[in-house]
Amino acid sequence: MSRFWLALGVVGFLLGGFAGGWLTACFYGGQLESLRLEQARCSGAGKVLESKLVLQNAQVEALEQAARQRVDAAERTLALAREQAQNHETAASRLLLERSEGEECAVVRQLIERELLP
Repeated sequence: MSRFWLALGVVGFLLGGFAGGWLTACFYGGQLESLRLEQARCSGAGKVLESKLVLQNAQVEALEQAARQRVDAAERTLALAREQAQNHETAASRLLLERSEGEECAVVRQLIERELLP
């Protein structure tokens, strides 16, 4: 007869476990479903943010490229301006060294205007 009570105890234990599991699923089922929905929403938002980050990184790289191009153009322009300034300075020095007749300021002004102005 002890086997009967042992079997009845095991069956009771299993039925109690199933009943407890069912009650727990009923009690926490709504909360679990809302957590699943929230997880799905957060996952979708994460994917959107990741795609925006990729786009933003591409735009930053484009801006960096444009900045490098502007720096290169500015350096070329500055070198050209320095070269032109040196040419103008050389021409002005040459004009100032030439001898001319008449009022000195007027003559120098005419020579510089003739040489430097297009």
